[in-house]
Amino acid sequence: MDRTSWHKRSLKEPLLKKPSTSTSPRTLLIFLAAAAVVVAVLLVVLSQLGGAGSSASTVDAGKLYSGIPENGTTLGERSAPVTIYLYEDFQCPICGEFSRETFPDLVNRDVRDGKVKVISEPLTFIGSDSLPAARAALAAGQQNRYWPYASLLFENQGQENSGYVTDDFLRSLAQKTPGLDVNQWNSDLMGNDFSSELQAAHSKAQADGVNATPTLIISGPNGQTKLVGLKDYAQISDAINQVDGS
Repeated sequence: MDRTSWHKRSLKEPLLKKPSTSTSPRTLLIFLAAAAVVVAVLLVVLSQLGGAGSSASTVDAGKLYSGIPENGTTLGERSAPVTIYLYEDFQCPICGEFSRETFPDLVNRDVRDGKVKVISEPLTFIGSDSLPAARAALAAGQQNRYWPYASLLFENQGQENSGYVTDDFLRSLAQKTPGLDVNQWNSDLMGNDFSSELQAAHSKAQADGVNATPTLIISGPNGQTKLVGLKDYAQISDAINQVDGS
């Protein structure tokens, strides 16, 4: 039962009927107590419904990327025949959904076996929280830990431009990133604004005609194709096979 239909049903059945003039104070108190219990139960149910998605999509970043070569924002073997340029903004909710629900399949089925390498092109167009998030991920990339840090950014996404990307938030993710030296990460973050890297990603996005995130530019021996928006793994796999030609 979805939450909307459940609300509609409850609205048709008032919790309290207007008491008649003969209703005793004790009876009215009983009605009020029953209503309070029903409201409390509804709040618990709605809370459980609202939290189901986040817990179901948790990614173990350490396990997902274990044993796969990383070089800055590149994930996978240098010699992989297919390259995917992944344009994303760390505040983009669709990018977050892609990272949590589709990207692990791509990593386990195509990147791990050396068929595909993925290059992240971080964009910062959504708003004020996008820039510090991208800089923090690029600082992790200085230790070749960009990808697990990026996964944690998406896993812990807040509401767009709400100010959730604070120094404490970014540092807490650094502390959770497997294999990351947090002190070195902090030093790299303080000593580099990564403007050249971010400008390069922006320029490449313009050259590739990217105007939405996520966008995947998939290149291989048999050409290039573009996928825009949230795609399932089957669609991405088909595109990989088309450009791979093997």
